[in-house]
Amino acid sequence: MPKLSYQWKLRLYFLILLATLQLLLKSPFNFMALNVFLAYLPIEFGFWVQHFADRRSLAFWSLLFLWLIFYPNAPYVMTDLFHLSWLHPHTSTTGILRTDPKMWLIFALMVLSAFSCAIFGTVEMARLSRLLEKMLTPKFSHSHLIWVGCFSFLSGIGIYIGRFLRLHSIYLFITPSWFFNQLLSIWSWPMLKFVLIMTILQLLLYWCLHLIKQTDLM
Repeated sequence: MPKLSYQWKLRLYFLILLATLQLLLKSPFNFMALNVFLAYLPIEFGFWVQHFADRRSLAFWSLLFLWLIFYPNAPYVMTDLFHLSWLHPHTSTTGILRTDPKMWLIFALMVLSAFSCAIFGTVEMARLSRLLEKMLTPKFSHSHLIWVGCFSFLSGIGIYIGRFLRLHSIYLFITPSWFFNQLLSIWSWPMLKFVLIMTILQLLLYWCLHLIKQTDLM
């Protein structure tokens, strides 16, 4: 029996995760299946970007653009953890956490979704950054870090747009003029502080994964 590639293992994993979310999470948490699907799209686009790795290829640049537009959906799922407050996890009398199995199942699925999307999304971002370094700036061995920083910052803006303007990436293709008009109105100090926090969070996640890779702990 042929051994499954990393890409196919990940596809099967997310397929099972999506089916589980759709089956087990009911309202008001039934949005998670859609959010995880949107978060998986940049991972899949990342696979195909590397398949067409030629800077003269229109397919390469088109897929890279799609990846960039949808990439914020991956770390965005981490912000969905705030919705766990809907569970009212503390008892009203003592203030300690409740032992309700249904509550803890929802918690487990939400955390698993957030970690999976953020981790595997970051892995693909790191791989694409290395690929762009190899294709565009091969003489600068650490230029991939510039790409990592840029992608993390742009992703922070995307997370802000999705969380506070409630805009999905698909709106860029459906109503582009309206979408860009919305972008012009978001800039403020609170917004920039939020983007900075999200950028640092993503960079720290990238560093943690890089550290694990270096130490061969897994």
